[in-house]
Amino acid sequence: MVNKLLTTLLALLFITANALCYATESSNGNYSTVVDEAGNSVYMTGWKMRAGDQVLTENNRRYEVFRVEGNVAYAKFLGDVNLSAYYYEDTSILGHLKAYLKPAIAEAEGNGKVAIYHTHSDESYVPTDGEESILGAGGIYKVGDAFTASLEKKGVTVIHSQAKHDPHDDMAYERSRRTVLDLIKKEQPDAIFDVHRDAVPPQVYKTTIDGQDVSKVQLVVGKYGPTGKQIEDYALQIKAASDKQHPGLVKGIFFAKGGDYNQDLHPRSMLLEVGAQTNDRESAEKGIALFSDIVPTVLGKSSTPTGPNAAGATGAAGNTGLGSAAGGASGATKSMGWILGLLLVGGAAFLLLSTGSLKEAGAKLKNFTSTEFTNFLGTKKSKQRNTPAKSEDTDQQDDKK
Repeated sequence: MVNKLLTTLLALLFITANALCYATESSNGNYSTVVDEAGNSVYMTGWKMRAGDQVLTENNRRYEVFRVEGNVAYAKFLGDVNLSAYYYEDTSILGHLKAYLKPAIAEAEGNGKVAIYHTHSDESYVPTDGEESILGAGGIYKVGDAFTASLEKKGVTVIHSQAKHDPHDDMAYERSRRTVLDLIKKEQPDAIFDVHRDAVPPQVYKTTIDGQDVSKVQLVVGKYGPTGKQIEDYALQIKAASDKQHPGLVKGIFFAKGGDYNQDLHPRSMLLEVGAQTNDRESAEKGIALFSDIVPTVLGKSSTPTGPNAAGATGAAGNTGLGSAAGGASGATKSMGWILGLLLVGGAAFLLLSTGSLKEAGAKLKNFTSTEFTNFLGTKKSKQRNTPAKSEDTDQQDDKK
């Protein structure tokens, strides 16, 4: 009986381990090319593809892999994704007021706390670092430093973990999991980024934005596990914000059907690929600096997705996704709402107590809105209520002035 139980447990562990390592990054220079049903290349990444994996291209076309032969992944086109459903810009009067007061609000409540770490701490950039892998001291740490410095300039509190997770193997995510758990327990960040670099030819990530030669950024979503849909929606919100602020910066999104990458530990956990080993590190540092412009936007609690797919952007039950309706408004917005609400309730209570009845209170309020309030706005019509009425001729003369 005991032996049978042990055998069953070992089998379950083996299946789980295979599932979690279903999609892995290449460390030997091989990369996957995704082609559509017409044979056109639509996506490249260093991740090993499996049937069921999906990609969202830079121009927001979604594909699903149905067959893999060597390094070629054959995919069917699923459709164009309308990311406007994941980006919300408040154009109301309150929204304009919040934008005007943004510096004061940021100072009052801060721009959030972000944790950065590196599962593959050896990853480096050949043109700059000389090697693609430097154990425990990869150039990827300097990309993390650039990310940190740029976020801190925006008022974001950053914890950049220097923990090492070598060697570069499938168990690196198990080792970095302890780092993530420690960061969550001690720092309670609003968002966590695992910063990597990809392994593809240089042109895949090379681009020019705002006159700068930069490396693009790829988002990676682990679809395995209960939070897969929530992390997917979070990634779509990030790309929507990026497309709005820095079009062309986010190369695309890789959705790994069998991956996890510790994203089950935090609802705002994202794996970033910043350039490839064939790009120079300076361009990666510039790319991640531009990406930092997006972070305060997606951390803004008022960024509630709207549109036809808004319902799908709320994330898994029990863990409100970033920008979801369940996430609620920011602390500053809630404070403003409470103040306005208390003023209205207090004013109503005072009016009722001073008049003695609802009827008299209503009459007093009506009198205030029809006369006193218009006087406050400076209208001439009732400014002289206690003086004799002017003749029609006098009124006409006043109108000509």
